[in-house]
Amino acid sequence: MGGVLPLLVVTVAVTGGLLWLREAASEQLDHVAQIISVAGGRPPLPADAGLSRLVAAPLPPAGADGYSLLLTNTRGVAAYDPCRPLHLVVSFEAAPPTAQRILDDAIAMVSPAAGLRLVVDGATDELAAEERQPMDRARYGNRWSPALVAWTTPERVPTLDGSIAGMGGSVAVADRSERLHNVSGIVHLDGPELTRISGQRGGHELAVAVVAHELLHLIGLDHSEDPAQLMFAENSGQTRLGDGDRRGLAALANVPCRREF
Repeated sequence: MGGVLPLLVVTVAVTGGLLWLREAASEQLDHVAQIISVAGGRPPLPADAGLSRLVAAPLPPAGADGYSLLLTNTRGVAAYDPCRPLHLVVSFEAAPPTAQRILDDAIAMVSPAAGLRLVVDGATDELAAEERQPMDRARYGNRWSPALVAWTTPERVPTLDGSIAGMGGSVAVADRSERLHNVSGIVHLDGPELTRISGQRGGHELAVAVVAHELLHLIGLDHSEDPAQLMFAENSGQTRLGDGDRRGLAALANVPCRREF
């Protein structure tokens, strides 16, 4: 397979910072979106790829702003196929006691708003790393690697040190018409920090918001310049999707079934 998913790259396309700031700080340019080659081959169409959407397309609120898209080219935005599940696997290396509940609640917030079916396949022995194979046949078989949600530590992922409690993003491939298709990705979460956050009063909701923010980066949203949005980089207590977030997700959902990949 041509390429790996590096965690700190400036790509050939427009990307955005994949951050969650615990406190006000200057936004850092950490990028994990990338376009990869399929010169080394691609997996077969998965058995669960359908001919129609699995989740109803979201209806955007009135208006046209409040969001940014993470990875685009002249043919449109990089997005996941709405006609197949987005599979996730979870590394519990440094997970809070309530990690499963936090992730479940974040998925429940994001999935209908994104018009995607997010499916957790279960635990994995794969740990967070600075590079990840978009196809790991030895571990996951002849398919695109499911997106990795890793409860990890700043020691393993140095980008999580300091003011960053999570990061996320995807790799995309281009089809014959140069349209971009997200095929795999990562969400890395600072387990010790989220354990601390979730143990505070109201902390579960804040932890869910952190994970939802990173899932939205995985799906394809960049940071918003509007502080009322969950995708604003310097969150000051926002725990629900804003109208701009929903408009961005609707834009990402407005793509056809992906039969080539």
